[in-house]
Amino acid sequence: MAGPFELVEDDVRVGSLPGVFRRWREARVRGSRGSSVRLRATHRHTRETLKLSLAFAVAAVVAVAAGTERWLPLHLFLAGAFGLVVSGLTLMLTVTWAAAPAPPDRWVAAQRALVALGAAGVAAARVAEAPAGLVGLAGVAYLLGLALLAVLLVLTVIDGLERRFDAAVAGYLCALVLAVAAVGVGVDMAVHEANPELRAVHVVLNLLGFAGLTILATLPFLGATVSRSSPSARVTPIRLAVVWVIQVAAILSVVFGVLTNLSTPVLVGLGTYGYGIIVTLAFMPKVSSRTLNWAGPRLVALWCGALWLAIAVFASAYDVIDRDELPFSGRWLLVAVVGGVAQVIWGVLAYLIPLLRGGGRRKLSEGFGTTRSWLGFAAVNFGAAALTVDLYRAAAAALSLWLADGAWRIARVGLSRIPRADEDLDLN
Repeated sequence: MAGPFELVEDDVRVGSLPGVFRRWREARVRGSRGSSVRLRATHRHTRETLKLSLAFAVAAVVAVAAGTERWLPLHLFLAGAFGLVVSGLTLMLTVTWAAAPAPPDRWVAAQRALVALGAAGVAAARVAEAPAGLVGLAGVAYLLGLALLAVLLVLTVIDGLERRFDAAVAGYLCALVLAVAAVGVGVDMAVHEANPELRAVHVVLNLLGFAGLTILATLPFLGATVSRSSPSARVTPIRLAVVWVIQVAAILSVVFGVLTNLSTPVLVGLGTYGYGIIVTLAFMPKVSSRTLNWAGPRLVALWCGALWLAIAVFASAYDVIDRDELPFSGRWLLVAVVGGVAQVIWGVLAYLIPLLRGGGRRKLSEGFGTTRSWLGFAAVNFGAAALTVDLYRAAAAALSLWLADGAWRIARVGLSRIPRADEDLDLN
């Protein structure tokens, strides 16, 4: 059985694509040498997107260090850094899993630019207290970037040769629909007067919808890739589709409860969503001594990140009952972002960055060795645990160590491609 990253040779079917893509596909695929050109193109796209993503991550860290309001670093990380990681990673995985050509360079660049400019524009306009119209305009640009990503995913998968991973792409599309809704709420808050309920809806749609569903759609298959194993036999398209439908319904239940000031739909939605995370982890390949020795912290980070997200969801549900709070209005938002979303991204990048660098088997092994960091894994989990009990100084110290360790390792590996010694350099 082919793994998610196993090279599958392209063919030249083009009839199902719209005309604007058909001409590109004919020229691109018929002139290619099989899957190597396809993968090289999508890896190039992903490298460029990751560079922008890391710039937003640095900006988020600077915002925290500068003592800005909490919304700014959260926006820079979730809308900027995470949004760009999703843009690059989902397209690359779809191209790989569907055995389809990469989208045109200019379309990918346009999508990347819309997301980056939109995220940066919203942050800059709000910090500068610019007119609400400018904030709304930047939000619309971001929304268009997400919509274009959805279009690229659909058009890429339409003519793919593999159908086994379509359920993951369906999960990405569900996440993007909820992300577009979150942006719409954000634009409305920028143009009109915001209230706590709308802010809570914005957070839920972004955290559980955009970030959560994207992560859950990725884990069953990328977990197999990271651990060098086959996807679990429990993973079937129907089961995954059922999980996505239930998770979307759970998110909508939370949103309905918040807007109508009813705690029961909020509790039901959060409880169902948390249980859905546990079910998704059951779809992950079993961890063995072999997979743990090979993948180490990057594999365990995927598991722990999902578990932290589930803990934050259940704990937020408890706060809704015990303190009559809106969901994720306190510390559990930070726990979900740091221990959940950020840790999963860290684990993914520990695998992805050496892969994107290339350079042949020896360089790949060296890269995996460089990004293998139990220190970083311990630091991010200690930081998340400290946030659960409001030990912010201890959390800041642990997360500073985590960030410094990660920055050093990324710098050692680098984000530039290294060609293999036997490679035709004219194909770069």
